[in-house]
Amino acid sequence: MIMQFDPSLFGNLRTFDIAARALSFTKAAEMLNITQSAVSQQIRHLETRLGYPLFVRHRGRLSLTQHGQSLFNTCSRAFQEIERTLTRLGDKDSVLQVSCLPSFALEWLMPRLPDFHRENPGLVVRLQAEFPHALSNQAIREGNVDAAIRLDPRDREESDAKPILDEYLFPVATPEYLARHPEFASGRSLRGITLLHDAMPWEGAPEFIEWSTWLKLKRPDWLSELDGIRFNLGSLAIRAAQNHQGVAMARTALVGEEIRSGRLVNVFNCHVLSPARYVLLSGHSDDPDFHRFTQWLRQECQRFDRSRALWLTAKSGASPTGTPTP
Repeated sequence: MIMQFDPSLFGNLRTFDIAARALSFTKAAEMLNITQSAVSQQIRHLETRLGYPLFVRHRGRLSLTQHGQSLFNTCSRAFQEIERTLTRLGDKDSVLQVSCLPSFALEWLMPRLPDFHRENPGLVVRLQAEFPHALSNQAIREGNVDAAIRLDPRDREESDAKPILDEYLFPVATPEYLARHPEFASGRSLRGITLLHDAMPWEGAPEFIEWSTWLKLKRPDWLSELDGIRFNLGSLAIRAAQNHQGVAMARTALVGEEIRSGRLVNVFNCHVLSPARYVLLSGHSDDPDFHRFTQWLRQECQRFDRSRALWLTAKSGASPTGTPTP
């Protein structure tokens, strides 16, 4: 059905969106500062125009029909996008809301953002730290977020998730901790070692997934001793390692500076490809501000990839270490 443009249609759709959200004509009238009968009239006019009912009128309550639910989903996204655009156009500076895993935000993205802001005056990136379960595609589409950076397992394929950076895993500890545990440092024994774990690096991650991935490839004989202390953030496990509390399985994005400074040691100079990688999600890929941020982010990821190739394989200057038997 081809519909001729009617100036009243936009207003009726906005009224429908609010009434569908509240499931009440009375509450919609209060929010719009009009009468309840005016809301009912606009909904009836819209239903007549469309040719099908949008609400089921029960005694004292409303529910959406199948068509009504479908239209509400579309209207909700459209009006949220309009509001975001108007807010951005009304600001002196353009603002991008970027949601990100807390550890990646703290250790990798935040230290680099000042460079982005110097290169892109008038465009402000606001970081919002979120745990993995909050970084779903639906949350991004429905929330006030322009983009999100998530750690996804490599076998997860989603059209909205664009890979930006591979990850590698390797055990890290302080030189002092290794000096106190020479048998572990030389690759002979795991006895007396406290393993430090990120309990949930991504949504639905199996228990001990990062340590088990490294051990299966490098020390399968140590798998029976896979246990230790669990943290709900990767950066907390790294901090515990920095405080000489054990050995953490590091992701490269979280420990680059610590490795270069010698505060942490790549224990066996032996890394494996992580089963997960960082991806970028967004519902606003045609936005020029988002495009500028995406281009910069990819360039930073490429620069980091080149630099880590140098320090990832550099020999450690810590106390005696050995290469574990593959």
